[in-house]
Amino acid sequence: MLELKGISKRYNTGGFEQTAMDHISVAFRDNEFVAILGPSGSGKTTMLNVIGGLDRFDSGDLLVDGISTKKFKERDWDTYRNNRIGFVFQSYNLIPHQSVVSNVELALTLSGVSKSERHERALEALDKVGLKAHANKRPNQLSGGQMQRVAIARALVNDPEILLADEPTGALDSSTSVQVMDLLKEVAQDRLVIMVTHNPELAHQYATRIVELADGQVTADSDPFDVASVSRREAKPSRKTSMSLLTALGLSFNNLMTKKGRTLMTAFAGSIGIIGIAAILALANGTNEYIKKVEEDTLSMYPLTISEQSVNISSFISGSGSSSDSADSQTQDAQSEMTQNQKNAEAAKLENSAR
Repeated sequence: MLELKGISKRYNTGGFEQTAMDHISVAFRDNEFVAILGPSGSGKTTMLNVIGGLDRFDSGDLLVDGISTKKFKERDWDTYRNNRIGFVFQSYNLIPHQSVVSNVELALTLSGVSKSERHERALEALDKVGLKAHANKRPNQLSGGQMQRVAIARALVNDPEILLADEPTGALDSSTSVQVMDLLKEVAQDRLVIMVTHNPELAHQYATRIVELADGQVTADSDPFDVASVSRREAKPSRKTSMSLLTALGLSFNNLMTKKGRTLMTAFAGSIGIIGIAAILALANGTNEYIKKVEEDTLSMYPLTISEQSVNISSFISGSGSSSDSADSQTQDAQSEMTQNQKNAEAAKLENSAR
């Protein structure tokens, strides 16, 4: 059981606020085919994205089997999408380098399903949409209607409780659109199918309920559902959501093999970069080793010798004392000689004056 209670969603772009959903409240039955109609910009796709967990609502609440999603974390939303929701878009979103059956199997890779079981269930889903004979073809070998049926098979292979279809017939001709609508009507017998479309004729012809939107609000509902009138079922146990390492490696390897030229060019460019870095590191290391060797050779030619020597300070002191005494005696002799010379000069002067 799915219920939207007063959900609002607004987008702010460059200071301009646009209201995509304005307090929308609507509930859906477990088994019905609901078509959502409305002009462009009325909030149809936004409503589908909020139900599918691809977009977050600003206010209100989304209840799944009576359980609120207000406090859901990213991992909870991943589990919700993987276990309960199947998506069918106007663009088929098929992986071109994978076969048809591999594209369908891809929806099971996150559920921990074994390889053999994945293949068997994928073939069963393709058989339901009438494409089992084309299981080994590539998507580009199919028509538009066939690719859309492959997308529906991929959405159904995980047995979701809710199938969301956004303009599933938008890119198809009228006859192919009828085939797709017949298939969706059959699917809606045991699950909830919500389809957004611009084609009111197909909607009224195939859907069991029509919900019309305008300016982010529900303007009409052909068969409204009162949640209080029925008892809520127990929540469906969640399955494991994970992809094995071998599966991830296999998908990566297949992608590389389908683009061999690009892979080789990328590997070549990467090898050049690695070789260049290795060469620079080797050159730097060699230069450092050469400088170290030159330093060692140069210093070995001029060795430093450290020896022990002792000094007798007392000899320096005695030597300086004797030198001082001899200098004093020499000074006294010089002074005596000068005095004698002066006396001799004075005597000579007296003798000359007497004559």
